[in-house]
Amino acid sequence: MPGKVVVLVSSGKDQKPKVLTALTLAAVGKQNRLFDDLKVIFFGPSEELVAERDPDVMKLLDQINAVGERPLACQVVAQSFGLTDALKSVSSVQLTMVGPVIAELAGKGYEFLTF
Repeated sequence: MPGKVVVLVSSGKDQKPKVLTALTLAAVGKQNRLFDDLKVIFFGPSEELVAERDPDVMKLLDQINAVGERPLACQVVAQSFGLTDALKSVSSVQLTMVGPVIAELAGKGYEFLTF
């Protein structure tokens, strides 16, 4: 089985198909156990799609949650974009400081796929 993967989603609303591709990979990867471990991190403009509860994004987040993964969203980015309250109300993601998480996962040998 391939190693450990982080799907890092940073594309914004203007690149929604890229965001959906990332989340589809994450959902299918988790459902079919394609990787030893798979994490999803929203980092940057992609957080707007979550905060606005884009229906396509939320559908894929539901699928990812259903297989035991709760994606992370960056607290610092949320604050700078004025999205903190909106993201806190989305139960399918966890708002946190992702910098230390990214550093920890890199140190543990995770591969990063950036969309």
